[in-house]
Amino acid sequence: MNQDQITAKLSQMNSKGLETSFSLSEAALENAQKLAELNYAASKDALVNAQDGIQQVLTAKDPKQVNELLSAESLQAAGNQAAAYQKKVSKVLRDGNKEFANVVDASIDHLQNGFQDWINTVAANAPAGSDVFVSSFKTVYGSALQGFEQFRAASKEAFSTAEKTADQAIDAVQGQIAQVKKAATPASRSRKTA
Repeated sequence: MNQDQITAKLSQMNSKGLETSFSLSEAALENAQKLAELNYAASKDALVNAQDGIQQVLTAKDPKQVNELLSAESLQAAGNQAAAYQKKVSKVLRDGNKEFANVVDASIDHLQNGFQDWINTVAANAPAGSDVFVSSFKTVYGSALQGFEQFRAASKEAFSTAEKTADQAIDAVQGQIAQVKKAATPASRSRKTA
């Protein structure tokens, strides 16, 4: 194998890397667009709900009616909307992470195969008497290939951590909603008995 063939193999590997980068960029933009649409819809819903609430408070005839409008049920509805929004955001992020993880896995596999093929080609065409150099060359690239596996493991762990954090955030919001409802329930019962 001559220098041009070695360079062509490296160029081919680099072009695959660029394709992967473009694919990841495209996926990131799609997820950003989905998040922007979710944020727009949630903001619009929050604004409409706030306007409705303000309008109801302004048209209330007495303080008791205002108090009823600001009851635990209405606060729970707002909390439920927040939890539903968080779930949607979490789903977009989770789907994006899975797509990213799949692209990373495929890229690592491709790079490993490309490097191994390149190393084997260089070793097969090495001049006589270069066995020591070829052996050390294979060892160095073997270490580099292990680095790819470490990156794969680290990226999977990062995705897992991100998913757990999103789940914990949803659980925290739902827990707070439950606490508000629990705290408000005795107060509304005592008002009714009085």
